[in-house]
Amino acid sequence: MLLVLDFDGTITDRDTLDFIVEQHAPGVFREAEKALQTGTMTLNEVIAYEFEHVTSSLDEVLALVRERITLRPGLPALVDFCRERFVDAVVVSSGFAEVIEPVLAWHDVSLPVIAHSVSFGPNGAAVTFIDRPPCPVCGEPCKRAELPRLAAGRRIAYVGDGWSDRCGAAAADLVFARSSLARHLTATGVAYEPFDDLVDVREGLARYLLPA
Repeated sequence: MLLVLDFDGTITDRDTLDFIVEQHAPGVFREAEKALQTGTMTLNEVIAYEFEHVTSSLDEVLALVRERITLRPGLPALVDFCRERFVDAVVVSSGFAEVIEPVLAWHDVSLPVIAHSVSFGPNGAAVTFIDRPPCPVCGEPCKRAELPRLAAGRRIAYVGDGWSDRCGAAAADLVFARSSLARHLTATGVAYEPFDDLVDVREGLARYLLPA
């Protein structure tokens, strides 16, 4: 089995991308998020636009993230459980590897990370997006594109909380959802298990893996 974990707002207690932009350009954040909700900008366009206005260095960004962002309870135990039960766990994020990998390392968590890349600088941050073809379902280069390659025919459990998880979650065999993802799945009739922390995910995954 494959366990796909979103990062921002799922592994962490809050969305690091939103947090970083809100700290540096709150007006831009509100404008871009409205454009995302109304469909006038795609998710990747929103991310690129927002981070053009972030002029801090990577070290400054990481220092603020380390001070203000925490992990949801239960991640180390979930990772250990996956290893014991031969479940491959991977982080698939619409955030940045340069932020995600240090956060995991601070907490002694080792997971493969699939994410975009960013270069911070005094004239704004430049985002390099993962090269994905447009999704035949949602029309955007979304996370769903990663799932068949990663799963290699295995069942997929998906854990997420937000906009970038909608299409990928709908393609999974088992979904754990919270926040806006849960509301979206409820509205579209997709079954899911709610979670507050990653202890809930470990317990739900254990139930799913019980022999019939």
